[in-house]
Amino acid sequence: MASPPEHGPPGPAGGDGTNLNNNNNNNNHSVRKCGYLRKQKHGHKRFFVLRGPGAGGDEAGAGGGPAPQPPRLEYYESEKKWRSKAGAPKRVIALDCCLNINKRADAKHKYLIALYTKDEYFAVAAENEQEQEGWYRALTDLVSEGRAGAGDAPPAAAATSGSCSASLPGALGGSAGAAAADDSYGLVAPATAAYREVWQVNLKPKGLGQSKNLTGVYRLCLSARTIGFVKLNCEQPSVTLQLMSIRRCGHSDSFFFIEVGRSAVTGPGELWMQADDSVVAQNIHETILEAMKALKELFEFRPRSKSQSSGSSATHPISVPGARRHHHLVNLPPSQTGLVRRSR
Repeated sequence: MASPPEHGPPGPAGGDGTNLNNNNNNNNHSVRKCGYLRKQKHGHKRFFVLRGPGAGGDEAGAGGGPAPQPPRLEYYESEKKWRSKAGAPKRVIALDCCLNINKRADAKHKYLIALYTKDEYFAVAAENEQEQEGWYRALTDLVSEGRAGAGDAPPAAAATSGSCSASLPGALGGSAGAAAADDSYGLVAPATAAYREVWQVNLKPKGLGQSKNLTGVYRLCLSARTIGFVKLNCEQPSVTLQLMSIRRCGHSDSFFFIEVGRSAVTGPGELWMQADDSVVAQNIHETILEAMKALKELFEFRPRSKSQSSGSSATHPISVPGARRHHHLVNLPPSQTGLVRRSR
């Protein structure tokens, strides 16, 4: 993979032989990394260019010069098109509005780098783990630099006004704030990430999904203490659930489910959602289960009040959706697991 040197003027790059000095169309000083990657959906190979903040192209700024541009990821049909004076990028993704950048895997690709913004999900596939790590570090380091320099909070940390209002009591629930407040605990993630993990899921009209009108495509956003469901083109979650309110969770094929108790803002019930494939569903399950266990261990170190230590409540198996309307969700395998609900 070709990348410009970190210091000094760009010179010939190794790997795929990309020479930044021959590029007439771009400000080379803003290029942090470049090279070929594959798009997730169709596997097409494209030439990607990662740029730091700098001057844009044709748009005029306040001083009459090029308008300043945020850090961004561009891709071109080929390296030749990138070098071409008239070669415009096929697509540009601004990194300053990313909810999350993370390494992923699915049934077709082992080494994905996934970018989640409020209105889209975009992923590219690397050839191997080393290449994946290189692009992931370059992307997250650039985002960290940009936000540290601008003094910005993560994009979801600021309240927004508009059409993306919460649909349930306590829906904003501080999940964005929790994501920032919990940086020192739980899963490892870039400090500037709005959430520790993000997945795109399709909420199904079953259980709470139907009764609370939570259906369709959402971002499932995990912080150290909460999960939030953020609708596409929105920055604030429609509903936020405390991890401690989750009684059980599991996956079957490409489906993932959670059962929450009475302490959840939704009230007790089930939420069913579909991921891209079984590999992604398993990753959601294992990651959330790990966060639940970590949070449970944290609370075990704290003294319990009398109300918490008295009485007991049995954990009942989750009810499987009926075969008539949801036959593909029946007969869950041993992957259905969860935590014993804390006594109150």
